[in-house]
Amino acid sequence: MNAQRHLPPITIATCDYNRLLSTVMIQQENNRPASDFLLEELRRAKVCHPSELPEDVVSTNCRVIFRIDDEPKSRAHLLVHPEDLTWPDAEISVTTPLGTALLGLRVGDRMTFVDGDRIREVRVEGIGLRFLDAGSTVTRTPGGITRA
Repeated sequence: MNAQRHLPPITIATCDYNRLLSTVMIQQENNRPASDFLLEELRRAKVCHPSELPEDVVSTNCRVIFRIDDEPKSRAHLLVHPEDLTWPDAEISVTTPLGTALLGLRVGDRMTFVDGDRIREVRVEGIGLRFLDAGSTVTRTPGGITRA
């Protein structure tokens, strides 16, 4: 059966777009399969200035509340760049299939992704804290978060 996959529109801030484009180029040199999915998503994304990113859109450095398939409970994790991953139990790298699927979605959107040999679907239920401020630098460490 050849089913068409519905792709919801996605929006990405320029700072995420530029950083992720560099990341994906490095990953492709190392033949990382997840980089193809991320590159496809970057190609179809609407890119905007960070200050214009709607509050209901998933970006890196934001806490996203989501549900995979029809799980009984929601999950909540911080979406981060792979080199910023410090709390694996509380964070998701944007370069994983789940992280890439979440990137740029709006609350209520659904997106399919491949998890091993299974096709899964993630639904965004909410956006929590977003560490996005055009004028400051946010540093996260296991002991806390600081702004410079």
